[in-house]
Amino acid sequence: MSTLDRRFTSNTSVTPNTTRSVGPEWDPRIVVLLRPDGRLQLGWQPERAVVLTPPPGVDARDMQSLLRMMDGHTSVATMTWTAAQRGISSDVMTALVSELTAAGFLRPSRQETVRAGSIRIHGQGPLSDTIRQALRHGNSPVQRSHGYRGSHLVADWQNALVVLTDNVVTDPRLVADLVRAGIPHLAVHVRDGSGVVGPLVLPGHSSCLRCADITRAAHDPDWLHLASQLLGSAGYADPAMIHATTALALSEISSAMRASEATPPASLFTTLEIDLVPYRITMRHWPRQTSCSCFYLAPVTGAGRVRQT
Repeated sequence: MSTLDRRFTSNTSVTPNTTRSVGPEWDPRIVVLLRPDGRLQLGWQPERAVVLTPPPGVDARDMQSLLRMMDGHTSVATMTWTAAQRGISSDVMTALVSELTAAGFLRPSRQETVRAGSIRIHGQGPLSDTIRQALRHGNSPVQRSHGYRGSHLVADWQNALVVLTDNVVTDPRLVADLVRAGIPHLAVHVRDGSGVVGPLVLPGHSSCLRCADITRAAHDPDWLHLASQLLGSAGYADPAMIHATTALALSEISSAMRASEATPPASLFTTLEIDLVPYRITMRHWPRQTSCSCFYLAPVTGAGRVRQT
């Protein structure tokens, strides 16, 4: 357990938060426990758990109740008023919110929400099936498609994100059309029994799948010849790898739908390559290439439907 003991006192100097349409949100993965000495323990993972000491005269249960109010919908003003009824000053509340946010226990107040729009799963195979099943009860509508029959179809897609699944190499015409339409897309497939998630492509903002091909070809001049043989084929992996790859893809889909400069998705400019024997995730960087057609195919504004704000 961390030896850090966070103490919140009324004389802490903190710049107050500006008013937002919603309040801070407690990370629901972190449990709040009462210790017998009157302190609170935030989490119970040995390397990250933190002990919080309430200010003098403040009951730990009252502090615990305030943390439960931090649901993302209750404003700071409401929480401050409630705290005052329990003898906790506004200065203490301001310090509490600020320091818990800095420590990663709170998601900061925000005006934006999850970006509106549907998610399209394009592909046919075990990954498209498991990802679709996992997203079924999510906040975004999900559409499915597979194959490629012409750019006029992509032009009609009005999706916030397209997930390109199963095919080891995506049809380069589809890649170009997605960039031209400014539609963000994420590649997810298996390769030699390992899972590969990424890169996430934000047209006009990031490297694209063709940038990755150019980078590969610089290291292996025969890459495009090899890639043509892989076109339209899906990799094979054990069920455990399919589910592991799906879990990683879902995390990146969620990050893409909430993309911001503060917390960019890990798969931006990057592939996340997962192995189970031994357990590891390798991150491989794919820089943007000035010789790539994405520099002139992307919309003039370079703005995709999911973009960094």
